[in-house]
Amino acid sequence: MAAEPVRIAVIGAGRMGQVHIAALGRSRGARAVAVVEPVAAVRDAVGASGLAAYATVEELLTAGGFDGVLIAAPTDRHASLVTTLAAAGVSILCEKPCGTSTEEATAAARAVEAAGTLLQVGYWRRFVPELAALRERVARGELGEITLVASHQWDERPPGAEFRAHSGGIAVDMGVHEFDQVRWLLGQEFEKVAAMPAGAPGGAAGRADPDSAVVLARLSGGTAASITLGRHFGEQDSCWFEAFGRDGYERCAFMWGADGEQAFLAALAAQADAFADAVRGGPPTGAGVADAVAALATAGRVAEALEHAAEA
Repeated sequence: MAAEPVRIAVIGAGRMGQVHIAALGRSRGARAVAVVEPVAAVRDAVGASGLAAYATVEELLTAGGFDGVLIAAPTDRHASLVTTLAAAGVSILCEKPCGTSTEEATAAARAVEAAGTLLQVGYWRRFVPELAALRERVARGELGEITLVASHQWDERPPGAEFRAHSGGIAVDMGVHEFDQVRWLLGQEFEKVAAMPAGAPGGAAGRADPDSAVVLARLSGGTAASITLGRHFGEQDSCWFEAFGRDGYERCAFMWGADGEQAFLAALAAQADAFADAVRGGPPTGAGVADAVAALATAGRVAEALEHAAEA
């Protein structure tokens, strides 16, 4: 008989929280049972759908009735929430990037290690079938030596000012996905990075958070990487990746146009399934806190390079 789905409490019912709730509806191994949301109107709306709704994490912990949590609160609250929940012995799936800096992610890692709890970080690209297949092809050497990769993430429109105030800027908000993806696909680390903002300063954040940027990097295995990030695109939110090998080339447009949202939800559901398996005692297969620290370390270097370039 199939195991009962792992019961998930979602912390934060904003845009990403609602997306995760929708994705959990597709999951084979997990289901949303509760939500924590401080904004009363949003909390009431989500509660009306049948989920238990709480204003604070403390209320959730007192009520119980869940097996793990999914943190979808603003980025600058990730580390403190992980610390609180780890101390309570809760299994955690945290939206990327698990903090806005390596210091915050490292503090979260220490809290989880001290408590002996599970922490999976939400780098959902690892659950995209096309990318997983490409990773296997690269590992088998089917493309030969990978000399260059190009990774692109372009949103249809910029986020609102409220979101940007808590996101950590484009290198943290968007870039960490690309940095983790490149590390995971190639098994190489970022050694040298350079970055340049593209176009006019972005929104109220100005030079600290441009709407577009390009990153150039040299990886530990000698591969060069080009990463572009943008918030004004003629299609719906889109992501694609190119690998240039001495014996082959592959382009993987895994999130593109009208079908992109469905691919996104499918990957989030698969990510939740992997978390559910780990909660039941299976081996963790998603990104861990060490991956979060590595991505944020690169993001910090890129953010510094963007700031210096803007001031030049």
